[in-house]
Amino acid sequence: MRKINFKDVFIPTISLFIICMIMTVALAGTNAITAKKIAENEALSQQESMKIVCPDAEKFELLTETEDGSTIYVGTVGEESEDVLKIVGYAISTVANGYGGQVKVMTGIDANGEIINIDVYYNDDETPGLGKNTSNEDFTSRFKGLVTSDKIVVDKDYSGEGQKVDAVTSSTIRRVLLLMQ
Repeated sequence: MRKINFKDVFIPTISLFIICMIMTVALAGTNAITAKKIAENEALSQQESMKIVCPDAEKFELLTETEDGSTIYVGTVGEESEDVLKIVGYAISTVANGYGGQVKVMTGIDANGEIINIDVYYNDDETPGLGKNTSNEDFTSRFKGLVTSDKIVVDKDYSGEGQKVDAVTSSTIRRVLLLMQ
């Protein structure tokens, strides 16, 4: 049996420590370099999504942020300085947890409370062929024209009263209900 000496333990331990420190500094540096660009890309993606769900709006202004992280923007046309500013709708950004991570949805609602459009602008971590299908036009078009003052039911096999939207998967029901609260 060989006796363990200090040198046999100390050198590999210090080497591993130095490698870990170098990797930590490299990851922190990469994060610092890319954080601003990532934030810019997210803001651009959100702006594009607002334009999809409220296409008549020329500009959007933050109206409020809720405790659950949702944000509501008012979409307008015209010039405020000339007193011809007209509200054409609202863009509501919501976030819920999906199967693989966050799912971000933008919902456009006109002044009468009718859904103009929805856009699932982030669901990159969802399962292809299932949850990822929520960003397809086939799914998002199911919400167009629904009135927010009436009951909206998301289900696979619903035959009762209210406005019905067929779900993609059972988890879609839970997610959409969370997003619409």
